[in-house]
Amino acid sequence: MAVRTGSEFIEGLRDGREIWLEGERVEDVATHPKLGHMAATLASMYDLQHDPQTRDLMSFESPISGEPISLSYMIPESVDDLVRRRRALEVTARASFGMLGRTPDYVNICIAAMRQAAEVYGENEDRYRRNVIEYYQYVSENDLCLTHTFGHPQTNRSVDVSELADPYLALGVVKTSSEGVTVRGARLLATLAPFSDEIFAPVYRPLRPDLPDSNRYCIGFAIPADTPGLKFICRQSYDRGEDSFDYPLSGRYDEMDCLAVFDDVLIPWERVFSFDDVELANRNLGRVLLWRQYMQQVAVKNLAKLDFMLGITYKIAHAIGIDIYSHVQEKISEIADIRATVSAYLRASEADAAPHLGPGVWLAPEPLHAMRHWFPDAHTRIVWIIEQLSASGLMLTPTREDLDGPLSDLISKYYQGATVDARDRIRLFRLAWDLVGTQFGSRQALYERFFNGDTVVLRQRRYATYDYSQALASVDRFFAAADSSDQ
Repeated sequence: MAVRTGSEFIEGLRDGREIWLEGERVEDVATHPKLGHMAATLASMYDLQHDPQTRDLMSFESPISGEPISLSYMIPESVDDLVRRRRALEVTARASFGMLGRTPDYVNICIAAMRQAAEVYGENEDRYRRNVIEYYQYVSENDLCLTHTFGHPQTNRSVDVSELADPYLALGVVKTSSEGVTVRGARLLATLAPFSDEIFAPVYRPLRPDLPDSNRYCIGFAIPADTPGLKFICRQSYDRGEDSFDYPLSGRYDEMDCLAVFDDVLIPWERVFSFDDVELANRNLGRVLLWRQYMQQVAVKNLAKLDFMLGITYKIAHAIGIDIYSHVQEKISEIADIRATVSAYLRASEADAAPHLGPGVWLAPEPLHAMRHWFPDAHTRIVWIIEQLSASGLMLTPTREDLDGPLSDLISKYYQGATVDARDRIRLFRLAWDLVGTQFGSRQALYERFFNGDTVVLRQRRYATYDYSQALASVDRFFAAADSSDQ
């Protein structure tokens, strides 16, 4: 198929998948009033692959078919390849202003990284290696959109999933047959699920070999979104179908989050990547570090988002005449510094890329560790800056109906800014409010805090695994030098 068009993506959504939103089953994702706008946004992303100005940046020739396929599926062989992939990611990130964390290129890179590490999946049974390779070829050649799920339902997090009262609250194996593995239970958080062709569900956390039922949860796979028995339960939509002037982000970029429910779903053997091998699955969690590749997409998205947030902050300060104050200038400069820091992390991870598992190179982990531990706090800081500089202007903002209503003359007078008229000032502040104050804005903040995991846990893991040898040696050298000079 090669790279798809937007219309081909839309047509792929009409496959009978079972999507539930606000108590009702969605008949057609593409035309649903609370999902259709996001479907159209994603379709526009696929169309970028055919736009004369961007198509050459976004695809490369498939080594299998010779057809152009998405560059996010490329196995990078060098730093130059990583930079080339970054250029493709930038097109999508800038088109969505960094508002979409899970554009299709995100999971595409995960699958490409899994392909790089295919050998370790087949360490004890070669068919899983073959399954990984063949799945990578299938999704890349067909330009599919994927969601993925990592977490179990938050039922009782004080015990292991194998110790829950109901063994199938978490996703687990029910039985096997010559056809495949039947699973039951639920997984979260399937972002982009209503718009995805496939769901990727790897083993995502260490399993306890000392517990007799742990192997029940040792299953990693990918299946089509329309597989019988698979249901997606959406959270409330933030696109309420209202005027895009009043909610300019919510109505375009609500990528949706879902609970994936597996009601005795059959996973064909050719779609299984990990199964019933707790020791290997646990070992691979420390080796197949998908984040060492997908963090490039995250960093590029962050840069596009930071440009957008910096521009909004600067325009607000200029619009209401507070940009003359030194403390305002200092805060705006802080956002610029955060952007420069993300750029430096990204470039360092590319420049120091090296072989890790399988063919090609992997991004250097050290800059990515630092970025994913630090950026959630940096993002929170920017939200605070926007709130502080905007103050009551974020709340005291009329709608388009007010602008065009009987009090339009009063609104034009009292809502004008120092450098802009009332309509432009209101439009700007409504954009800022949707970014930081609405349900959509709150979800953005929560996403940045937790999508990579709890930073407290990440830092604890970092503490336990960090190589302190160079740091400790520096202290030892100091004492050795001090002792020598004292003699």
